[in-house]
Amino acid sequence: MSAGTWVTASMATSDGSTMLKKKVWAVVGNHGKNPVVGQLTERLRSHGKEVHRVNPYGKPPAEYKSLEDVPGSVECVDLVVNPRMGMDVVEQMGELGIPNLFVQPGAGSEEIRNRCQALGIALHEGCVLVELPAGRL
Repeated sequence: MSAGTWVTASMATSDGSTMLKKKVWAVVGNHGKNPVVGQLTERLRSHGKEVHRVNPYGKPPAEYKSLEDVPGSVECVDLVVNPRMGMDVVEQMGELGIPNLFVQPGAGSEEIRNRCQALGIALHEGCVLVELPAGRL
């Protein structure tokens, strides 16, 4: 979605199993330092998802430094950064009209939950590695 695109209720879902059916994802985390970020990316890709690697810390091997750099539309963001940085990601999601946020353990906060609610972004707190089985569906 481009900037200015509004999120509609039909595009957003807070149900984790429904969110995991989305096809285009951005995994936001430190791809070079946190091995879980790579595992999340590979698990989503093993299920046929298009996954963009975003590292707000600006280090390789991520493809992009921010969600704004990702071409095309993103249906869901998998958040794997500290909550302070996560707030910046949520603001970008609001500006870009990205409707769904999957928050990994340790990345969430009350502020993120409240801001998502204010922006109309569906939020699910869980772990992709637990909720999306290994192997293709």
